[in-house]
Amino acid sequence: MIIEKILLNTKRKFSKIFSILNQPREKLSDRCENITSIPGIGTKNCNNFYEAGYMTPESIISASDEELLTIPGVGISFVKKLRTTLGRL
Repeated sequence: MIIEKILLNTKRKFSKIFSILNQPREKLSDRCENITSIPGIGTKNCNNFYEAGYMTPESIISASDEELLTIPGVGISFVKKLRTTLGRL
């Protein structure tokens, strides 16, 4: 009886996990479409911005230089290029 309850509980937990894993995910290309409109951001590094919470061009543009430099793959040259392109030095 106890084993049956444990097995049933385990089955329910696995069902929840699998339902979460089987949910449709947003394609990387859809995710990057807006972000890659910014010069210097390509499809290879757009995921780094997205994962850091910068999901729109506006959020990247309004971020401080220090915030941008915390994103993997972003260096001072990118920040300078971004600010020069936008006319904000």
